[in-house]
Amino acid sequence: MTKQSVRNIVVIVVTTVVILAGLWLVKGGWHAGGSATPSATASVVAGQAAPAVGQPAPDFTGTTVDGTSVTLSQLVGQPVWLMFGATWCADCRVEAPDVEAVAEAYAGRVQVVSVYVGESTSTVQPYAQRLGLTMPAVPDPDNTIGDAYDVIGIPAHYFIDSSGVIKNIHVGAITQPAAKAQLDALLGN
Repeated sequence: MTKQSVRNIVVIVVTTVVILAGLWLVKGGWHAGGSATPSATASVVAGQAAPAVGQPAPDFTGTTVDGTSVTLSQLVGQPVWLMFGATWCADCRVEAPDVEAVAEAYAGRVQVVSVYVGESTSTVQPYAQRLGLTMPAVPDPDNTIGDAYDVIGIPAHYFIDSSGVIKNIHVGAITQPAAKAQLDALLGN
């Protein structure tokens, strides 16, 4: 065997291992705590279509990284900006300062909740602290909430009016002006 053949085999093996490890992580490996008790619940029915603009947002209850319970239906009365992301998501990290700035600017008028699909408190808490994020951060280690919203790409942003109806869905990183425009529309500005 030539050196080039050995090098090619090593590259193929390493690439395969990296891909398999990534799939394992995305599909639910390494859940912290080992508890069989879910950390989030959602009102989702098997075979139910994904929520769409103009439809009620699926209700859910989750526990934030600081131990506070968040239930979407209890936030009704104020618009909600519901975001789905992950600590490993590059676009989520890039938009985090803009999201935080907009969340602070609309504090008291809009509830902002961030759900971390497939991740545990032990992963999300240091990430949120490191980035200085102050909005409620809800780990969703079993993808319960993400599945209720049929999240297939992150970051994903759901803009929900004060009566609990989804008014807009934005998949991908969002800019400050785009987020402000969505929130202003929810507030009737």
